[in-house]
Amino acid sequence: MSDFFERLDKFMEYKDLNDNKITVETGMSVGIIGKGRKRGGLSQENIAKILYRYTDLNANWLFRGEGNMLIEDQIFSSSEINWKKIIKSQEELVEILKRQTAK
Repeated sequence: MSDFFERLDKFMEYKDLNDNKITVETGMSVGIIGKGRKRGGLSQENIAKILYRYTDLNANWLFRGEGNMLIEDQIFSSSEINWKKIIKSQEELVEILKRQTAK
């Protein structure tokens, strides 16, 4: 999980954030990120809060280090969207979150 926090730190640096700003902006308990660093992980709920608040953060990059840190703002017509790929990616992320919370 250390890679997760290294990537989260990179995003935080890019956005000029710190642990406290994230907890306030996401509604998490104060100190939860620091505790997560010590434990080696955050709960699925807290990770979801981060991703929900920072919509430009690429979840695939955060978890796996794949792709770009930021989601590109692009407008697609529905014919250009590969829905199967999006659904598969979301299912994979759900599985990762389940494994993390099971630890």
